[in-house]
Amino acid sequence: MRYILKALSISAFIIFGLPIFSSAAVHSTFLSTAFLNPSFLNPDFLNNHAFAGDCPPPANPQTVAIRNVYDGDTLLLQDGRKVRLIGINTPELGRDGQPDQPLARQATATARQLVNGQTPLLLQLGSQPQDHYGRVLGHLFLANGRSLEAELLKQGLGFAISIPPNLALRDCLNQAEAVARQAKLGVWAEPRYQPVHASTLGRHSGGFGRYQGEISRTGTQAKNPYLELNDRLYLPLQADILAQLARVSSDDLRGRKIEVRGWLIARELSQSQKKRGFLPFMLKVNHLDNIQLCNPYC
Repeated sequence: MRYILKALSISAFIIFGLPIFSSAAVHSTFLSTAFLNPSFLNPDFLNNHAFAGDCPPPANPQTVAIRNVYDGDTLLLQDGRKVRLIGINTPELGRDGQPDQPLARQATATARQLVNGQTPLLLQLGSQPQDHYGRVLGHLFLANGRSLEAELLKQGLGFAISIPPNLALRDCLNQAEAVARQAKLGVWAEPRYQPVHASTLGRHSGGFGRYQGEISRTGTQAKNPYLELNDRLYLPLQADILAQLARVSSDDLRGRKIEVRGWLIARELSQSQKKRGFLPFMLKVNHLDNIQLCNPYC
């Protein structure tokens, strides 16, 4: 597979365990096959090859030491900086009286075990090096050269998530997730993390997850494309995503089932907005990796 991709001179990425060919030079047949046919790339292939989920070494890393592990994807450095790992979202520990999410303590303990005693640890900053909370955004590499994010994903202790512009390791992280998904490890065997249908969203819905539904409407707002699922979930899209979805489906997208992943927000709508048809939930889809057409299954 590696040599085929090289010969085609394209970049291949995994979306929800399936490959997406992102180069404009790739014929639409490859895009359609990869996006719509789950058997196009069997994760068994990845699982049986050494490069599955292995990330390239950092180019300009910082040598760091860990003071504390808050949870599976957030750590405190000895120099006082708080690091949010790029490309992964792990189950959340309970806060403000809320219970832990399933596997949250396992993800935290595994991250702590992986970094414990590792010298040196290498931090590769993202293209966007800080989030709006002031946390450092980066990739952490262990002394053996392995990516901490990839190691967690291969054990099913989180979900891969692609957030521009920090996309440098999306290929290997999506491959790492595919290994766990194929083996039904961790979150892939936990009922709490099964996709939620848009029609069932209610008062207590929210947070990171996988959400499915049928496209009830497509359109643009302020020149930005969007989808609506089951007249309940509003999905603002990155500019080129709708066009890429249309490329892999010759039919009208309305009525098609899709799956998205990301952070669901319950919208606080005024009476005027409700009358104008604003939907009660929103999830921003800012990369093609985070959306999948189901044909018929996701």
